[in-house]
Amino acid sequence: MKKHMSMGRLSLVGALLAVLLCSVTATAADGTQAQAMCPLNGWQENLVNYLKPTAAFPTQDTRTQPTPDCLFHEWSWEAFVWATALNKQGVPRFMELPTLSDLHTGKGKVGPHPLVLATRMHTLLGEPGFKEGTGAIVEADGNMLVAPNGYPVYASVHMNPSYFATAQKNLVATGGYANPKNEGDYFKVGAAVFKATWLRVDKDHPAPAGAYTTQAQVPILVQRGTGLLGSVTVEPGGKTTMATVALVGLHVVGVTENHPEFLWATFEHKGNSPRTPDNTFSTSLAPSPTNYTFYQAGTPYANVNCVNLPGQQACPAPLTVLSFDEKTQRFSPANNVVLENRTGGENDKDGPTNIDNLNKSGQSFFSGVGGAQGTFAHYDLIGTVWLAPNFYVEKNKPEILKTSLRTVAIGSVNLANATAETFVQYPTNTDMKKVQNCFMCHRASSPGGDLPKRLVAISHALEYGSQYAVQNQVVIPVGLPPNQ
Repeated sequence: MKKHMSMGRLSLVGALLAVLLCSVTATAADGTQAQAMCPLNGWQENLVNYLKPTAAFPTQDTRTQPTPDCLFHEWSWEAFVWATALNKQGVPRFMELPTLSDLHTGKGKVGPHPLVLATRMHTLLGEPGFKEGTGAIVEADGNMLVAPNGYPVYASVHMNPSYFATAQKNLVATGGYANPKNEGDYFKVGAAVFKATWLRVDKDHPAPAGAYTTQAQVPILVQRGTGLLGSVTVEPGGKTTMATVALVGLHVVGVTENHPEFLWATFEHKGNSPRTPDNTFSTSLAPSPTNYTFYQAGTPYANVNCVNLPGQQACPAPLTVLSFDEKTQRFSPANNVVLENRTGGENDKDGPTNIDNLNKSGQSFFSGVGGAQGTFAHYDLIGTVWLAPNFYVEKNKPEILKTSLRTVAIGSVNLANATAETFVQYPTNTDMKKVQNCFMCHRASSPGGDLPKRLVAISHALEYGSQYAVQNQVVIPVGLPPNQ
């Protein structure tokens, strides 16, 4: 009797699974499998749970589901909802998390604290004048995105307690990274980090429509004397001023079950820039007739995403030389930006459609919530990139160290954010040896060539305060007039 009951239950479970799978996939008239449903039934209704103050960061297994590509992008939206959940004071959850400056103070508590942007200078940890801040005035490649009002676009980094604990224990600056006792340390499932990009606004250049805005301490920049070949260095001088800033981009990054390499996703405000379909960008394309936050209508695509420094000129003409007015705190010229792959070069045939559908669904959810929380309906998921399940693990370390991880990436394999990776975009993923994505820099050998290669090096937070950190300064030639 018990045997018959068990078999009956198994049959019922099998029937229920079959119904579920039929709700996710469909069969075309010719017998071939049609495109899987994305998002899955009931997905949007579950998003409200990630707004709860006690909600856990999403970590669900994204390996064995019937529509893997869709589920990764679903995770990205869930992580975005979790990160942007507003507290009673209207502050997004990610802004209450520990920042880079907390790594060196030993304080990593979650709670209210001011947003302090770009107080990090070139001075190294332990030297007079060292001050570590939450962000930077330059991007990871050391170049600066200049907004139309002449202010730099700032960045900030925020870590949840799990991520913070591992990063703090393994800092390069304090020797933790090279400590043999920490050799086996790695980030746990649920560890998460968020990198935000911020546009400083003023009365003549208001925030983009619908963007989340807040008050932040921004640096008062100074010029340091003449350097090599008649150049000056512009960097934070240690003093700050209060300003209104608008959120224009957000990376959401986290460890999920079976994916210790982290899932890497990025969101942008809808009005940042034109976006060209994946693998179609060309400097010969007709310019967009529409104004965007970081793009002036009619600007030829031959003159977008250009580095404003001699020797790194990305555009044929005119040569633009960055200049800085210390009195007004503004740079010139401003950059014109285009996102070269609108869904990050998604390499699944249904990937772009999945992302589009999830954006509509996620934005509909925020609009339905309304109020201040509804602000985040004005942001799009650009894409998500990841590796094969359980590839980035210790037993595969020899293969990991000899593999260019960006070439074995899955999903949005050319992923970039127009406000955070402006100058390192690559227009096509037809040659995987040339793609640009998060794994180009985030890998087991990131912090310096003379340190032991370890999987935990995938985090750039380990580098802050060391000689391997991105220096928060720009070098400007003197004696050359701008735009010549």
